[in-house]
Amino acid sequence: MSDSDQNSNGSKASKPVGSINEAQTQPSVAPPEIKKNQSRMDRYRSLVDIGIALSSEKEVSRILDLILEKALETTDADAASISLTENIRIDSIGNSGQKYFPVLRFHRNANRNFKQHLHDKVLTLDDTSIAGFVAIHGSIVRVDDCYQIPADVPYKFNPATDQETDYRTISMLSVPMQSSGGKVRGVLQILNKIRPGSPSAQNKKAKLDFANDVITFTDEDAELMQVFASQAAIALENARLTEDIENLFESFIRASVTAIEARDPTTSGHSDRVAVLTVEFARAVHQCPEGPLKTTEFSEQQIRELRYAALLHDFGKIGVRESVLNKQFKLYPHEMETVLLRLDSARARQEMLAWKDMATELAQMIERGEQAPTRDRLLGISKKIDLFAQQLQQVRLSIVKANQPQIVEEDFDIASLMSWINKTSRDLDQTLLTPEEIIKLSLPKGSLSEEERREIESHVSHTYSFLRQIAWTEDLASVPDIAHAHHEKCDGSGYPRGLTNEHIPIQAKMMTISDIYDALTSMDRPYKPAASPERALEILQLEARRGKLDLDLLKIFVEAQVFRTADGMRMRKAS
Repeated sequence: MSDSDQNSNGSKASKPVGSINEAQTQPSVAPPEIKKNQSRMDRYRSLVDIGIALSSEKEVSRILDLILEKALETTDADAASISLTENIRIDSIGNSGQKYFPVLRFHRNANRNFKQHLHDKVLTLDDTSIAGFVAIHGSIVRVDDCYQIPADVPYKFNPATDQETDYRTISMLSVPMQSSGGKVRGVLQILNKIRPGSPSAQNKKAKLDFANDVITFTDEDAELMQVFASQAAIALENARLTEDIENLFESFIRASVTAIEARDPTTSGHSDRVAVLTVEFARAVHQCPEGPLKTTEFSEQQIRELRYAALLHDFGKIGVRESVLNKQFKLYPHEMETVLLRLDSARARQEMLAWKDMATELAQMIERGEQAPTRDRLLGISKKIDLFAQQLQQVRLSIVKANQPQIVEEDFDIASLMSWINKTSRDLDQTLLTPEEIIKLSLPKGSLSEEERREIESHVSHTYSFLRQIAWTEDLASVPDIAHAHHEKCDGSGYPRGLTNEHIPIQAKMMTISDIYDALTSMDRPYKPAASPERALEILQLEARRGKLDLDLLKIFVEAQVFRTADGMRMRKAS
């Protein structure tokens, strides 16, 4: 066969060089199989992206929102919801154990058009509901029409939610959220897959046409969602584990604070108030628009670290004697009782000696045959006894006043008062106070002797020794150091290490101001009356001018009215 013959029948004829192929004149359209594979690849890539996104989330609420968002996006569904398994603890009757009742708790829902969040509902964990069946058996349930479920399956559809929300659930895909250990953590339910190309698919804000726009979920949807739900379950499990650890640690701290306050009930609530004050103080410093502290910032992790340090700042008091912790006056009650008995004894002794001398003189006069004492002389002795009693009463009142602790040395002149007491003792020729009692009553401030003050101050070292034994996470590593410095003063006069300004953490400086303010204004301290907020701020200003407190920080504390936080807490507690 010749070339010309081949061309004539067209069976093997080729286009001349330079001619245009007819196929090239049409748009390039990928075959359906290629488009399907491309779509599948896109969905699997999306699944990888979802896994990365889930692994980076730490908050349970955000993870739940992300699960719903990605489930709708991946399956082209109209709505979705999440129910999580939960054990409700029930106090058992007749024995000391605990019983747990397994349930499914509805946590989240999402709908393209329906914005109402459904109420928190609890389902009994059994196979009569679709979600319960999935949770118990760990298997996927796919329903074409929830209102046409076959009678031979154990689960039923409850239309109550549809009726409540004016919705209609047709197709449904229920997937167990199963962790790597095989435990079902919850159930992801995806509702009403939208037909591709429908008005609802093209416009997400369009109202769904339940009769025409809803189709059945595919095998591929079920396969993708099974993998996705497993990823979500693991992310949720990790987040819950982190949350449980944080809750455990929080409860440990609360228990520690309770233990402190059980030993020193008079300071109940102090640790909480100092923590709230210091956190609010840190936020005020963080927001300071001007001044030397305008560049000082605190992250949420640092705020949390500061809160824990403030809550535990007095934990070391658990190692201090209760009698010292609760010492109300300079002398212990039994010591004061001894002093007052000594005064009564001195009065009785003076009266006895006066009448004894009178009786002796009278007997001698009778022996000598002299005239008996006149009535005026007897009255003079009585007046002398009364005068002595009045002087002792003044001494008694002065000792009671001297026994009152002073907030600041300027409250009254204790040195002059004690000098008068000692002079009166000499004039009366009576030892009214022992040297040790004189030392205690002469304390210029507070109620503690030097030895007792050292014991109280040791609580800071006890706190540090306790806190440094805890395996703090990296973001909480400074808790022991912050708490350790809360009694240091900028001029180096603080304790236990005598740190100066540049060596004291700013968090500890803030806590010091908060601690002093609450101690001054608390009504529950046995050793002093509560100072008014105005008086407390005056004392803080005085300490700052003396170089003991950070004046710039105190300025923010006052101007931002941080101190009002503690006052509000006390008022709420009182009401």
